Amino acid sequence: MPRAKRTARAEARRRYRTAQNVPDEDLDDLEVTDDAPPAKAPQKSAAATPSASGAQPRPSIATAFRQAFRPVDLMGDLKALPRLLIDKAFFIPVGAMLAIAAVVAATGGRELVSQVLAPYFLYPPPIAPVFLAGFLAPRASWLLGAVIGLIQSIVTLVLVTTAPGLGSASGATDTGLFAYSLAVSVGFGAFYAAAAAWYKRFLQGANPPRRQAAQSAKASSGKKPANSNSRPLLARKR
Repeated sequence: MPRAKRTARAEARRRYRTAQNVPDEDLDDLEVTDDAPPAKAPQKSAAATPSASGAQPRPSIATAFRQAFRPVDLMGDLKALPRLLIDKAFFIPVGAMLAIAAVVAATGGRELVSQVLAPYFLYPPPIAPVFLAGFLAPRASWLLGAVIGLIQSIVTLVLVTTAPGLGSASGATDTGLFAYSLAVSVGFGAFYAAAAAWYKRFLQGANPPRRQAAQSAKASSGKKPANSNSRPLLARKR
């Protein structure tokens, strides 16, 4: 029994210290220490302990909605335009637009794929290219949308001029069609591209990236987890 073991141990210590001439006060302290339960280490509260993963709490929808807006930096965007013209946010949508325009010019607009994609890439406003530019642009998405709208107007004018059958259904002249396309594509292109960039920021704010949390957890651990299956599959067992 536990109590009998403690009594036997205390008695053995008493006999040993009597033989060694140890005072009784020290013996009493040792007996109290032996019988006393071990002290428990203080526990830290969960609120005071920082999260090991380093993940930030997810903001509310209203907070993500407000934080997605960015003020327009006109001079900064204009200075960044030459760098944006060689970015993927520009040449991917413009390249797709030119490819579809080439197919329409070669087939006369009778090919099925070009008939499906032409309204989204070549008709004013060019919704698909400006949305791509808005999602991919690092900044000045509205400016890229306006530039893409201008390019779409020029491409449409070239198509109508070289293939008159494409513009005969509208009944408008080339000049009137170009003016209408320029007014609609540039204005709405800038608006739709800015809306796409806002929506991308809203999604990023409402859903914090998981990759950053995983990297923070890996950095906090400081050790790479051991791989239990490090032995090659074809290794011969000995």
